[in-house]
Amino acid sequence: MVLSVASIKHRCMFKTTIIRRKIFNAAQLTQEDEPSPIVCKKVLIFLETELKLFCQSGARGVELTRYIACDCRNAHMHIVRQFDMDVLPCGSNGMEVTCYCRLFEDDVQQQVQRCRRGFDARIGTRARKMKNRLFFPRPAAHKVKQGFVDDVTIVTVSDDLNISWRRFGVRLGLKWSKVNKFNADDTQTYKAAKNMMNDWRSSLSNDIHQRKVLCTALKQHKLSQLAEELFEGEIRDENLVTREAEKWFNDQDLLFICDNLDPESWRRLRVRLGLKWTDIKKITKNYRLVEDCIVELLVTWRDDQSKSQQIPIMVNTLRQQKLVGLAQSVRERHGYSDESEVAPIHINLPEIPTPMQGCLVDIDIVFIANKLDGKDLTIFGIYLAMEKHEINRIESDFSPPIVDAYIEMLVQWRSRQEAEVNHLKSISEALNKVERINIKKEIELYCHERCGKLK
Repeated sequence: MVLSVASIKHRCMFKTTIIRRKIFNAAQLTQEDEPSPIVCKKVLIFLETELKLFCQSGARGVELTRYIACDCRNAHMHIVRQFDMDVLPCGSNGMEVTCYCRLFEDDVQQQVQRCRRGFDARIGTRARKMKNRLFFPRPAAHKVKQGFVDDVTIVTVSDDLNISWRRFGVRLGLKWSKVNKFNADDTQTYKAAKNMMNDWRSSLSNDIHQRKVLCTALKQHKLSQLAEELFEGEIRDENLVTREAEKWFNDQDLLFICDNLDPESWRRLRVRLGLKWTDIKKITKNYRLVEDCIVELLVTWRDDQSKSQQIPIMVNTLRQQKLVGLAQSVRERHGYSDESEVAPIHINLPEIPTPMQGCLVDIDIVFIANKLDGKDLTIFGIYLAMEKHEINRIESDFSPPIVDAYIEMLVQWRSRQEAEVNHLKSISEALNKVERINIKKEIELYCHERCGKLK
């Protein structure tokens, strides 16, 4: 049966009349200023029963939820799951809901509270406080958390994050490994972000001001406008949470490096840190955003290093990559005031044959690629027996920068060589053919010096 708009409107008006009559009758059943809890329960059950029909009609986005309008200036709504609190968290004050608790709480809970109040009146104030400490400790869930972030705020933020939600979770203080588990549970971006933020909120201790942490994360995530809309000057910059400098990297430190890293140099940075080029390619397939790839690579590297070596290795690798400003920021961020504290130390590179044997590893290929010119890519690859269509595809996938295209081409070329082939000799011959004798000499000198250092 199809209902017209007019008939639906008539039915809604009829239901409204019944609801008003129920509330009026409820008010007549008591001589007090408010109806009894039993009557309120009946009215609430009636409303939920009638409105549930609309939720089951198949209309998209329609659901039944209990809300209480907040008294704060933002006039947001509290989602009520159970009336087990005297105060609902909001800002630094909270909102008293004793009236709601009195009218809608379960009868058993109400009777228990009545017995406690009667007993408390008989034993006196001092004894009552001692009794409460010994026999009725207040559960941690009943404490009002500082600057509580409500469900409406979580929904609003989750909707604005899009596919960048993983890094936002790290800004909130969650570990990268935990953030990735939410995507494994739910591949939908919005739901994954919402579940992640709910988990973050529930994991915070009561002494942490949730709204300050959220405001800080939004501004770091370049969502300052959203932060202003949500908090309207409530939280100033000087109140943002800071932490003491540590001599090793946590996930937020690695995210700081990611935020300030040149997006065209991140692959080469990871090679310098000791990760294989082929492993980098595998990781990039698992993430849609370059920034997420960078964080995953940095976390993978960090987990293989001892705490005492992490910062010195990173600072010196950034300098090798000519990212001197970022290296200085990392050093200062972790309280290294003396240059000698981050002196160059050995990076944990895999055991490899020496360059004198002619076998070039990834770090050698990075050095060679940095010396080559973009205009020589195609002809140089052809002299290495690469097909032109292969070179064009590599250039399309890995440039800019052109140096990454050179690395990919050389890595693919190296994987096709027989064990007895001298890589350095083959590359030197190709450089002779493209008349880049100066680069050939630089590469040969570099390889001989590196061989001496390895010995």
